[in-house]
Amino acid sequence: MKKLLLLFGCFISVLSTAQEIDKPYDFPVKPGTEQWAKLTTSKQMDEVCVIPDEVLSAMSTKALLITCLNYPRIIDFFLIDNMQYGFDFYSRHFNGLAELVKKPDLNKILLQSYIDIDLIKSRMAGYDAELSYLQTVFFELLISQENIIKGYERKDKLILLSEAIKKLEQRRKLGESVYRQITSALILIRILYSEDIILSEVDDNGNDIYKIFRTTGFLPDSTIIDRLLIKSEGIVSF
Repeated sequence: MKKLLLLFGCFISVLSTAQEIDKPYDFPVKPGTEQWAKLTTSKQMDEVCVIPDEVLSAMSTKALLITCLNYPRIIDFFLIDNMQYGFDFYSRHFNGLAELVKKPDLNKILLQSYIDIDLIKSRMAGYDAELSYLQTVFFELLISQENIIKGYERKDKLILLSEAIKKLEQRRKLGESVYRQITSALILIRILYSEDIILSEVDDNGNDIYKIFRTTGFLPDSTIIDRLLIKSEGIVSF
């Protein structure tokens, strides 16, 4: 009888773990709370955002992705012009993002989730809350990573390119400023570059404005987005 109870207990434990695996991590301290207001240094903020190892290793890719969308310091990715630097910095300082980018099924999850995002309704299938602007641009910054794009076959790149065009058009329909269209355009230029479609234009200081945009996310010339859109639409419709 004791062995039976022990086996039953193990079964319940395994079942409980399986039920928890798709649940995103709930950060115990969040911006806007009294506890967060008491944090006075960046190190303290980083410490309360660390996901426990046992939780991190148990989460599915989708759960971890949503956890990263809910990252309390998500605004910090965009506090400087060089968004790529911000991404690289937090991929080293936030264990959730560091783990996410190593997931073998991340590409598949990202592409399907991106298709499921509707910017007009601010919704993503499988995510109950309304998406904020910061969450959507973080998602686009994530899927625009060159290591992510390199992992797609050409047919998937074209699907991603079509979706980025769609998102860019949605942003314009919403009346979002050019600078709110940057992450959508970043996907375009990095896909084009991965297909050896190299755009180049040198400014008065000898800097290649397309290279600056592709490598940093900083937009030196707002007309770049229109030109990328025209070029991308031509490829998708070919």
